[in-house]
Amino acid sequence: MTMNFLVFLCLYISSAFMIIGYGQFAKNLLIPNKNDGYEFGFIGLFGFLFLYFISSIIIFFSNINNFISLVVFLLGNILFVLFLLKKKYDYKFLVLFISILILFLPLAIIAEPNEDFFFYYQPYINYLQSSKIIFGVVNINSTLAFSTYSLYDIIIFFNLNNLFQNNYSTPILIFYFLYLVFLIEILFKKFSLFYFIVMFLSIVSFNKLRDIGTSVPPQLLLIMISCLIYSLLLDGFKEATFTKILLLLVFAIILRFNSIIILPLIFLIFLKYIKYVLFYLNNNKKIIFFAMSVAVLFFSKNVINSGCLVYPVKTVCFENLFWSSNLEVTEQKYHKLSSDSKGWPFYAKENFDISDKFVWRNLNKEGFYSYNTYLAQSPTLWMKYWIKDPNYKKVLNLFFLCIFSLVVTLSFRSGKIDNQYLKRKNLIFFLISIIFVIVFWFLVSPQMRYGGYFCFIILFSLIFSSITKFISKNCHKYSLFFLIIVSISYVNIKNLQRIYIDFNQNIFLNFPWPNNHELNENIDYTIFTKDDVVYNKRLRTEKLVFDNGEQAILMCGNINFPCIPDGKEVCLGEKLNKKGFVFYTKNKNKDDCYKFMNENILY
Repeated sequence: MTMNFLVFLCLYISSAFMIIGYGQFAKNLLIPNKNDGYEFGFIGLFGFLFLYFISSIIIFFSNINNFISLVVFLLGNILFVLFLLKKKYDYKFLVLFISILILFLPLAIIAEPNEDFFFYYQPYINYLQSSKIIFGVVNINSTLAFSTYSLYDIIIFFNLNNLFQNNYSTPILIFYFLYLVFLIEILFKKFSLFYFIVMFLSIVSFNKLRDIGTSVPPQLLLIMISCLIYSLLLDGFKEATFTKILLLLVFAIILRFNSIIILPLIFLIFLKYIKYVLFYLNNNKKIIFFAMSVAVLFFSKNVINSGCLVYPVKTVCFENLFWSSNLEVTEQKYHKLSSDSKGWPFYAKENFDISDKFVWRNLNKEGFYSYNTYLAQSPTLWMKYWIKDPNYKKVLNLFFLCIFSLVVTLSFRSGKIDNQYLKRKNLIFFLISIIFVIVFWFLVSPQMRYGGYFCFIILFSLIFSSITKFISKNCHKYSLFFLIIVSISYVNIKNLQRIYIDFNQNIFLNFPWPNNHELNENIDYTIFTKDDVVYNKRLRTEKLVFDNGEQAILMCGNINFPCIPDGKEVCLGEKLNKKGFVFYTKNKNKDDCYKFMNENILY
């Protein structure tokens, strides 16, 4: 066990160094001779974006096997050492980053990955490892075509299974730690209670690695963008600040397309600084070209995988492509996911006698809105069902945490720190912009995991930091120190308790690595052939199943690509080989596929 833990710790630290190495390399390549204004935390996150760029190019020419992953991993660590020897890093923030890695180590030790991992992400990793990009992979298994897998296009490089146990969760945690380092850096540059409350709420809110998954990282980027915009309003337009906003915006959108909820804020800030923005665009062609290249790669991959710019959004799908998805099914998926975010399952349970935990069928009866028509109804209908979702409690938690921080901040009267505030005009501008963003979020995807944390962390931080301004213009270092100690202690105690319980209940299969459940041939899946192509068909057993009574979601987990759940073979398309690429055409039995998916739409 001791050796296992040392190997885990070694990979944990070297993964962080690898990302920093690529971040510094990307900065030197794209933003040379501009050392001022680029935080250590930002450089690390730039490394993630650069790795996405590398991955997206490789997948057009080759699968990303263990050898490629190992080469990329080792090269990143070599770059880190070279830049360290050349003194390219700010050592105090490098030490801070390493300290955070160690301080929050309990966060990194989990028995089970995110609950979606074995259904969505591990099969996607298997696809990347097995094949270069496939035209119409959506026609093998539609769960492989979602536009939210960009983070796993990066995480594939940490997949060193021949050497270590699965290492999928570590990069997500490193992403979060780089975000915290960024917040600390901007606090050191110019202290503002707004930044501090953002950091306090973030530490307390994102306290479990399993809950971070792929939905939180893009929100962290949106929070960073908002902090940088706050900085613009505080100090005026700066080229480095705008560069960071641009790159983080592109990164947030490719990680999760609904990050476009921030666009009202971006649009208004562009209008405010339009002269500076036009000058910037004319004089920073290299960084503009890189940002556009990343965006083009993102949308191109989506079109190749599914025939849609963003899957599953029917309005941006190209029906005339012979490999594009079944548009009726695509539309159903979109309606289901969007309706669920607005409380449709609670509406359905109220109108039908349903004891199952989940509602997956597209129910119909007179006077009842199916999930196809539910979206078209006014918010006055769906708000009363949306409020039944526990999501609103998370908003209340943020609000009460802000009240707690305000009380603590005003309780100490010594050790003053000068606090920087926005001028009244800029404060009103920022507040109105954030309200526009929240309205957009509420109408489009009103779930905390789809942007809600970003919206309310920024809103409450802005409001409560402004309240402090009117009561006590300066902050007090003892109150800040107390809040940091409380938040760090809360996170570590909670995670140490979880580890202790999981360890004593023998939930860990190989401590401290996350569990990797094996699915066995002829038990959990069978092999079948269709049109001379071999597929793996997942069967319903006790392993890796979302059980919902008669219905169940069957996860492909570690089963080799291509894997499809039992019953979904009716949606398989025909395999073709053209010009060195594999194509899967639309399924000819559209009606049969639609009928099956209408009952199992989350497949």
